[in-house]
Amino acid sequence: MRKPFDTLYTAMEKMLGALDRETDGVDRYAQGIQVIREKILELRPLSRKALSGREGEVEYFREVWPAFYGKLLLYVQLHRFETFCLPLAAESVPGLIKREEKRVGAFFRANREFWMYYRSGAAILSEQFTRAYSQARLFDPLALVIDPDGATLASYRAAWCLAMERSGRWLAEERERLAGPAVVTGDYSWGPADTDFVEWLFGLQAVGAIRYKGQLADISRLVKWARWALGKEVVNIHDRFKVLRNRKKERMVFTKKTEAALIVRMDLAEGK
Repeated sequence: MRKPFDTLYTAMEKMLGALDRETDGVDRYAQGIQVIREKILELRPLSRKALSGREGEVEYFREVWPAFYGKLLLYVQLHRFETFCLPLAAESVPGLIKREEKRVGAFFRANREFWMYYRSGAAILSEQFTRAYSQARLFDPLALVIDPDGATLASYRAAWCLAMERSGRWLAEERERLAGPAVVTGDYSWGPADTDFVEWLFGLQAVGAIRYKGQLADISRLVKWARWALGKEVVNIHDRFKVLRNRKKERMVFTKKTEAALIVRMDLAEGK
């Protein structure tokens, strides 16, 4: 992707990365959707020069448009998944993943030929990325509702392919993570209060205690890990963390309690 589009896309990716570190679940993707929409609004005026000739038009609708809108469609899909997860028990999530993976599979069976040529960069599809081609599709209902100057049927189709391909990878990672080691669901549970859980989980993240595929796990990953390992989840965990930060007397009640208990254990082990 050439400038100025790559600059805009990089800025969007940095903002989404920051959200990944600061939020989780439904909020993470809802805020991400807003970020992407704002960048798409900036994209439109930048496209005018690129659309001045056929070659630039094909490049824009084949590479740039699908990259931005594919990201938007991906976040819509992930927001949808996380919303479906909210009322489910931890043991029901693998079933939801399986249903979503079937949906992704059905999509690519229906769009197999287009995806194969698009992914290979075959020139045979170039004509389909022109606005004239879309406007000539008299019997395609979608051609009547898409923006005739700012999109094409092929760019819309390519964006969906990118979104579903990335969604499939995300689902596979979730399925692999949930499979985890051979631990029977329900064997472990969280005993202390919800506020203690929030303090403990953010403490693990703060010191980088847990890693995911070699990288420091963010709160989103830790929330999912705790849901699997302990069957424990606190709704709106970031809001609960803000409450802890605003405590007037002691902000780290559970941490101090853990420290005191560990000192007693050490003293007893030393015979004190």
